[in-house]
Amino acid sequence: MRPELRLVIAGRPGHRAVPVPLLGCTVRYRAADRLRIAGPRPDDLAGHLDRYGHRPSSLGRDGSDLVATLDAAALTGRGGAHFPAVAKWRAVLAAGAGGYVVANAAEGEPASAKDTALLHHRPHLILDGLAAAAEALAAVASVLWLHDTAWDARLAVNQALAERRAAGLVEPPVRVLSGPEHYLTGESSAVLDGIAGGPALPAFRRVPAAHAGLDGRPTLVQNVETLARVALLARTGADATLPGPLVTVAAGGVLTVCEPPPHVTLGGLLWHTGLLGPGARPPQAVLLGGYGGAWASWPSAADRTLGQLDGRRPAPGSRLAPGTYPASALPSLGAGVVAPLPSDACGLAETAAVLGYLARSSARQCGPCVFGTRELAGTVTRLAAGRARRAEVRRLDQLIGEVDGRGACALPDGAARLARTALTVFDADVDQHLNGRCLHRGTGPALPIPGGTG
Repeated sequence: MRPELRLVIAGRPGHRAVPVPLLGCTVRYRAADRLRIAGPRPDDLAGHLDRYGHRPSSLGRDGSDLVATLDAAALTGRGGAHFPAVAKWRAVLAAGAGGYVVANAAEGEPASAKDTALLHHRPHLILDGLAAAAEALAAVASVLWLHDTAWDARLAVNQALAERRAAGLVEPPVRVLSGPEHYLTGESSAVLDGIAGGPALPAFRRVPAAHAGLDGRPTLVQNVETLARVALLARTGADATLPGPLVTVAAGGVLTVCEPPPHVTLGGLLWHTGLLGPGARPPQAVLLGGYGGAWASWPSAADRTLGQLDGRRPAPGSRLAPGTYPASALPSLGAGVVAPLPSDACGLAETAAVLGYLARSSARQCGPCVFGTRELAGTVTRLAAGRARRAEVRRLDQLIGEVDGRGACALPDGAARLARTALTVFDADVDQHLNGRCLHRGTGPALPIPGGTG
């Protein structure tokens, strides 16, 4: 039998229990275009209220209580960086009232669909969190930021907003805006510049948005999953246990979004999603955290729980023994991505494809992004094709060090992390490819690459 992934949160005394946190279901999308394959219908307002109850006020003293709750619950941002949410909120509060709150739903990670699933199925929960944040921070308005190709998500949000207006809910106004579908459109400074009418690209921002964001006013930018969790905490208080991370399993051209408890292992997660079982060959490795994440060998990662992986990062520049990840250096789930690599797929070829995508996605605003990611992609592509020389592989270590931590945004850091862990996990393959041989005979790309066939 597959492991049971049922979740229940008990509310504190005087608060309504939340029987189904966040999604509470499994949703599947086609990786190529995020069109839904399977999943329940979205909650309308009546269904939302039946599921979660009414949102409590976050005005005045209630807002201060909510901020304290975020602190006590140690809520972190769910966009991938896992920065403490309360630090952002307190910075905005310190900068004064009259600012903005931005719900960031521009999911640029090709291997993730968790934010898409929340927008499709729990739009009112996100809007609850957005309203609670705006009230607590005394914001004048809110913005929900999407990709301009996210038509279904935009429709779900607009319908939810119309229902809330028809029901007479008194909340700060919300605008729904969008930018081009691009890997970097969801980077926080790119979000703010896109909302302001400029190009949605990362900026060399010296003043944090919490102090001077939109229109020079204090601005909170928060991922939509984070805001959905805010909506739960507003109802339950910090003494309730928050659900585990929303996870997207990317495999076989399908993105499966589910909500396993923190104690579930990666092996249990793949069993639950049907990727492991009688007669199924285990993957040789797994990509954790998305395309700016890290590879781990399957034997080193299979028994790790999602709670152990949630929010962790390997130390910058760390070199590990081939194929291993000690507990202190495990990669992070990042944006909640788990992408198993089939046993017959070539890890170097998959890494080259992702690095090529990252290089094409560069904002072309700094040297590490313009030249560093392109050189990383080119070298790993030649290695995967059996055309690289040993001197080029030795140069990779130096190049990774030159790129890591030096870009205007996190894209070069992610490319460096991906390349570094690939050299570690696929160490045996590197030697084979240098001799013009590949040990794997997969029939095509295993990871989804926008514009490609994966």
